Amino acid sequence: MAIYGEDTDRGRSFGDSIEEQSEEAGWESVAKEYFSIDQTEFYPLLNKWKELEPAVIAGTSTAAPSLSTFIKQADDVRLRSLIIADGLGWIGEWYDLTGESSNYVLDQIPGWATEEGKAFASTFEEQWNLEPSPSSAGLPYDCANFFIQAAQQVYEDEGELSKETMAAFARDEIQTGNWSFTDGIVMEEHKYTPETVPDPIVGKGYYIFPVLQYFDGEGKVVFPPEWAEQNLAPQGAELSSTN
Repeated sequence: MAIYGEDTDRGRSFGDSIEEQSEEAGWESVAKEYFSIDQTEFYPLLNKWKELEPAVIAGTSTAAPSLSTFIKQADDVRLRSLIIADGLGWIGEWYDLTGESSNYVLDQIPGWATEEGKAFASTFEEQWNLEPSPSSAGLPYDCANFFIQAAQQVYEDEGELSKETMAAFARDEIQTGNWSFTDGIVMEEHKYTPETVPDPIVGKGYYIFPVLQYFDGEGKVVFPPEWAEQNLAPQGAELSSTN
C-alpha cells in the first residue's frame, strides 16, 4: 500500500495511523507522501506510484480542490489501486468535483445505517425541507440525548443537578464504563473506560463510522457486515448486493 495526505497534523496522523495498523495486519507500505493542503498537481507522484503498483492507496485531505484533483488525476493516469479517501463525503459537492473518477473509492463517515437513523433523517427532511448530514445532524442529536439521559440519571440518583453532581457522575460512572448511552441513531453504544478516556471505545458495536464505497455519486456501506448494502468491489468489478 501507499500512503498520501495533506501536510497537516490531521493528514499525518491519519496516514501514520493507517500505515501502522495496516502493517500490523500484514500489509507492506511501499511509499508515503504528504503534500501542501493547496496542491493540485499530482501527475508526477501518481505516475511514480503506478509503477509501484500498490494494491491500496490510503489517505485524507480536508481541502476539496486538492482531494478531488488527486482522485481525478489518479483516474487520468489509469492507476488501478483501490483508493481510500477519508473524508471525501464531507464535501457537499464531492461528486460534482470528481465525477465518475470517484467510482470504487472508499470512505469512512457516519451514515444512516440503522432504522432509527433513517427514520430520523426522513422526519428531519419532512420538517425542515433539508437533507440532514449524519455528521452535522445525527451525531449532535446523539450527543444531546447522551447528555439528557446522563442528567436524568444524576437527578434520579442525587435529587439535584449541579456541576458537582454532574462531574462526579462523569468521573465515577461514565468514565469507568459503569454507565453508557445506548439509544443513539448513529452509533450503537457510546461507552468509555479508564483506558480510552477522553475517547470512547472505538470499534464494532461502539463508536464506529461505516466504510462506504462510492459508485455513481452514491455511497454504499461495505463494512461492518451487518450494515453492508453491497460487497466490496475492486476497481472495474461489477457491484453485487449483499441481499
